[in-house]
Amino acid sequence: MKPVTVITGAIAISIGSVLLTGSGHAQNKSNIPKEGLSECPEKISQTLTKDCTFIRAGSVLTKGITNLQQQDVGEINDFVLDSKNGKIRYAAVTYSGFPGFGNKMFAVPFEALAVLPNNNHEHNHRFLLDVNQEQLDGATGFEQDHWPDFADQEFLNKLDRRYNVHRDQDVPPSNTVIRANQLLSLKVLNIEDHQIGKVEEIILDTAHRKARYIIVSLDHHTTNGNKLFAVPFQAFQMKFDLKNGNQQNLVLKMSNHQITKIQGFDRDHWPDFTDPVYRKSLIEQFLFVKKQTDQGVKVGIDS
Repeated sequence: MKPVTVITGAIAISIGSVLLTGSGHAQNKSNIPKEGLSECPEKISQTLTKDCTFIRAGSVLTKGITNLQQQDVGEINDFVLDSKNGKIRYAAVTYSGFPGFGNKMFAVPFEALAVLPNNNHEHNHRFLLDVNQEQLDGATGFEQDHWPDFADQEFLNKLDRRYNVHRDQDVPPSNTVIRANQLLSLKVLNIEDHQIGKVEEIILDTAHRKARYIIVSLDHHTTNGNKLFAVPFQAFQMKFDLKNGNQQNLVLKMSNHQITKIQGFDRDHWPDFTDPVYRKSLIEQFLFVKKQTDQGVKVGIDS
């Protein structure tokens, strides 16, 4: 199989409040709010609400997966993200709950997964996958250094059929993908091409099937103190460093002067990402959306 090609992008997760029904069947229908058609925050007009579920990607990777009978079937090792629109396309899972699969990973459509939030603990979510041994018969896994080709439509269709995912239309194949683990290892540059920090975490919005924010730490010469910064994914772009073996970097589309004015938070006191007022403030800080309350325009961010 061909390796994954990585280019420009952002991120997101595709689980939400999906519920699985029936033995061996995964539904991609749910009561998840519909997303706006535009990625441009200036055009967003939906009301800001507090009905989103946010989780940290670092707490999800290596998270165990159970079936409907609450039996362990495996764990999540990584996410395959469409770098153009930020959607999470697939999970890479290992099937420790079934004999004969070893340590190989298997691509699973996100529509086949469900997450049940734990309201008492923000990091203790349950991941469900209604899958059985017979359903996995003939499945071909892959190694960490040899990922499948997500631009292969036949391969994607086979995954949907195996996991009983029914779509209104085919998911378009894409070679513009990046993995969550790759994103978590990237350095952050400013628009002047100077390194200013690194990626610390990714905040996933499960209600809208996207990763909303990249949490970055900035160098001391860039900002004062030991703060973290929640930055909307739209504020970044991917860049390749040809001089260093095509190394990837994440570019924050701001100058150093602009960066010194942004507001961070303490490592021990993370913000409430379900707060619509806070989320709106991040859009205004990083994407330069003018306040339009005087014109009666409601500015949302869940696009």
